Amino acid sequence: MQDQKDLDRAAKVLSWNKRLMSTLGLWPFQSNDLIFSINFGYFTLLLILEYLDFFLYISDFEHVIMNLTENIAFVQMFVRMSTLRLYNDEIGEVIMEAMKDFDKANYKTTEEIKTFVTYYAKSRIFFKLMMVFVTITASSYYLTPILIILGNGGLPEIVTIENVTQIIYLLPYRFHVFYAIENIRTYTITYAWQMPFAFISAFGQSTADCIMITLVFHICGQMSVLALRINNIDTELCNCESEMRHVMLMHIRLLRMGKIIGKAFSATLLAHLLGATCLVSILGYQMLTNLSKGETGVVPLLVKFFIFIFLVLLILYAHCTVGENLLTESAKVCEAFYNCRWYDMSKNNARMLIPCMARSQKPLCLIAGKFTMFCLSTLTDVLKTSMGYLSVLRSLL
Repeated sequence: MQDQKDLDRAAKVLSWNKRLMSTLGLWPFQSNDLIFSINFGYFTLLLILEYLDFFLYISDFEHVIMNLTENIAFVQMFVRMSTLRLYNDEIGEVIMEAMKDFDKANYKTTEEIKTFVTYYAKSRIFFKLMMVFVTITASSYYLTPILIILGNGGLPEIVTIENVTQIIYLLPYRFHVFYAIENIRTYTITYAWQMPFAFISAFGQSTADCIMITLVFHICGQMSVLALRINNIDTELCNCESEMRHVMLMHIRLLRMGKIIGKAFSATLLAHLLGATCLVSILGYQMLTNLSKGETGVVPLLVKFFIFIFLVLLILYAHCTVGENLLTESAKVCEAFYNCRWYDMSKNNARMLIPCMARSQKPLCLIAGKFTMFCLSTLTDVLKTSMGYLSVLRSLL
């Protein structure tokens, strides 16, 4: 009874993902093209305005750096949402398979259930951390101009250029607007129509990462269960053919699920790998620049950049951790095939192990594009590369 309760509690993580994906109209079993089109169309339009701002001010180095801080992150969100839509059916197929694994009847021992549920405990922790810091990051980004104004005593920033006094109306994002903002009414309207972007960007950032990590941890849990079953094959039976067939089918099923997930999120991982490398260096540069200026209103900016860089590193660490776990569990399955008592089996059953041994030598893994695997060493490589880029940017301070 307790075992089934543990499985039901683990299954709640998938229901959390359902709510999250449904906000974008991307839950595979109840997809809503209208909701997705509205969200994606609005996001794409503002992304174009962000790049328009980039090209119009490309000669201004500081402006370009501020723009890149945002648009690199927005491009990653664009890739995430596009990937979820493009591979919606394939992701739904994997989710459907995953739902079958929450029945106690599918497990032989309590140890198998505990092993499987452990990975969902990790998913639950990541999901909560992800949602908290995405919410804080999106909110801090949108509210920073208001906090700066409050820090100035409720007055907007005023600058004097060539004996001409101008009021600077700060906006949360670097979207190019085709009209002049010269009064509080226009400023308020402009600030308001950018508000939905904070929500869409938050959902676009978190949805793909949460479902990918949940499904990869699911595969890791099932791979761990598979390794236990291989090690516990009873070779003293006259014929353990049924056990062997079950193990082979389970192995094939997990390989197929892993292949689909790897293909569906390959572009997302590549975008995140490149984006995280650039963002860590650019955000570090932004923090150093604001510290050196020491201007009024620098504290909200520093807090915003610190939260942002923490979120980037959190997601990068999560991706590298699930990739490392997938490699580890694949290696355990390979070792289990080699360490099982195949020498006590009949010749026919022993021959059945040969293709399993051969295939298990090629581990399941998360690959960014077709270039590199995601594992813990990837995290250190990204940090080293980012610090190298930061040292180049610091020479321009």
